[in-house]
Amino acid sequence: MAAVGCLVERYRDDLAAEIPEVDLWCGLDTTPLLAALDEAGEGEAARAVPAGAGAAVRVPRRPRPVSAYVKISDGCDRRCSFCAIPLIKGDYQTVPAEEVLRTARAALAAGARELVLVGQDTSRWAQPGWGGVSRLLGELAALEPAPDWLRLLYLQPDGIDDELLEAIAAHAVPYVDVPLQHASGAVLRRMRRSGDGDAHLRLLQRIRSVLPGAAVRSTFIAGFPGETDAEFDELVAFVHDARLAVAGVFVYDEQEGTAAAGMPGAVPEELAFERAARLGAVIDREADAFWSELSGLTVDVLIERGTSRPEGVAVGRCTLQAPDVDGRTTVRGARVRRGDLVRAVVRDSLGYDVEAVAATGGT
Repeated sequence: MAAVGCLVERYRDDLAAEIPEVDLWCGLDTTPLLAALDEAGEGEAARAVPAGAGAAVRVPRRPRPVSAYVKISDGCDRRCSFCAIPLIKGDYQTVPAEEVLRTARAALAAGARELVLVGQDTSRWAQPGWGGVSRLLGELAALEPAPDWLRLLYLQPDGIDDELLEAIAAHAVPYVDVPLQHASGAVLRRMRRSGDGDAHLRLLQRIRSVLPGAAVRSTFIAGFPGETDAEFDELVAFVHDARLAVAGVFVYDEQEGTAAAGMPGAVPEELAFERAARLGAVIDREADAFWSELSGLTVDVLIERGTSRPEGVAVGRCTLQAPDVDGRTTVRGARVRRGDLVRAVVRDSLGYDVEAVAATGGT
């Protein structure tokens, strides 16, 4: 039995004392686990071959990747008062450009058609003497074979400038993932973050001026210590005006060792959950307007589950949907395989999912 993840990284010794049956504690470094799995796999293979048979062991092939995550940074030193990431992963560290490009080449060689750049703050990526994230996007777009789609996740709002937006417009899909967390300036100060609802709306206006029709994704926290009814109403009003494509809302969860732990003005749990439910309903209602406006438009769809029959249904994502966290696009009217990129006309939407009819075959 092996245990991995953030909880292990932070409380390894305590957990090891309480759960002695765990054989391997890995935290965020999975190298020991991968080595153990490789060793176990070789052992299983050796036992599977009859003595003297000389037969080859057939290892099931994984399906080729459609999208690949490429980490460009790790850790964070912003010290938002609610966040334990710096306590778990340490300060912000840039993954060198050479390593990012090497990882991207390997993913593309394996068949990936989309590269998704991830980190705690991708907008901040820069390598002294080499350049910033704008150059990185250009270098990734120029690889051979080139990715069909490039996507950036987790752009902190104060890192989104005109240069970055222009680079996204030139090289990436029109998708901006920006964790705003709240709209009340007073709450954001207690969170040790900048901005307010008006500043957020100005940022969204800048994004849409450079990336018309872009999907903007965000996250919010309800029930942060000291949050008053009026401050929560500011957040609700902001979501009404923001026209977000998708957003997540979380109930504040106190994390040991953070500045917000023990902060006065704790919001009763029942009230915090009520606020989160109310905000979630507003988010869903406003997002429905965004997705409904796609009806009749032609979009590119990256197929994740194909169909061998023209009358069958294939499933994938359009450029406005990120893997794993957003909705799906179904496509009818074409034989397509996993990994194909097809043009399709949107016919309808249901929540965050899109229904479309193929305009061309796959590529």
